[in-house]
Amino acid sequence: NKGTHCILVIEDNPGDFALVEEFLFEQIEAPVIIQCLTYKEAEATLKSKNVIFDIILLDLSLPDKTGIPLIQDIMAIGFTAPVIVLTGYADLCFGVKSLSLGVSDYLLKDELTALSLYRSIIYNLERKRILLAFEASELRAK
Repeated sequence: NKGTHCILVIEDNPGDFALVEEFLFEQIEAPVIIQCLTYKEAEATLKSKNVIFDIILLDLSLPDKTGIPLIQDIMAIGFTAPVIVLTGYADLCFGVKSLSLGVSDYLLKDELTALSLYRSIIYNLERKRILLAFEASELRAK
């Protein structure tokens, strides 16, 4: 589905944001992209519930929070939107730890392409759809 997706990009670096935005417009017909520069701004945006996000793209080095505490706090307020980490931090152990905290994917900025970002978004949206359908099915079975 190359239609509309509502995407929260939590990224403070203007160059990185511009590249991600370009990649999203390259692959998605009409993306709705909202940028937050800090954790506090992202927290307020997510808690306001004015917009339901399909996906969250998260940089791990924000001015007011970084690393594992940032992941934990975003996961706690991100509701059901899959969170994809976009980082320059290439540590495999940290990537696995991020996944164990509930992150849907861990992508290195240096290796990112329009297609790899789009593929990750679509795969994670489909995984979420299947999981929600399974959970609904289990509830009906009870």
